[in-house]
Amino acid sequence: MTTETSESSAATRRRSLAAGARVVAGAAVATVLAGAVLVALAAVVHGSEAAAAAAVGAGLVVLVVSFGTLSLHVVASAMPTASLLVALATYATQLAIVLLVFVAITRGGLFPGDQARGWLAASMVLATVVWTAAHLVLTARQRTPYFDLPGGES
Repeated sequence: MTTETSESSAATRRRSLAAGARVVAGAAVATVLAGAVLVALAAVVHGSEAAAAAAVGAGLVVLVVSFGTLSLHVVASAMPTASLLVALATYATQLAIVLLVFVAITRGGLFPGDQARGWLAASMVLATVVWTAAHLVLTARQRTPYFDLPGGES
């Protein structure tokens, strides 16, 4: 491998990471906005405890999924052949973390009311659906070349 080729592949990895970070940021913003709407709705319908539960649920999903997706982008840019394995492991880990935190919150005394726990679950489901949809749309709209053009052309 020549120095020119290694510099080209390093530049490609950096561009890939930057594009992936933009997609994650866009999906996170869409999810936070949807969560904010649900928090406002929960506050109007059932009060501050329900609003807090909705905020915790949406925030948890945004944090866990953003970190997992960014981690996957880092691995995919460095070792594309490991992407599928890391994606499956990341998905399983995200699911386990969210499930364990949800169970801990609902069994603990953080939100004792049934209505607040319902808003917690609803916000987690909404945040997951919005994240998935936004991530798919933003990824589909992104121009990602499948190969490097000869001579470093873009």
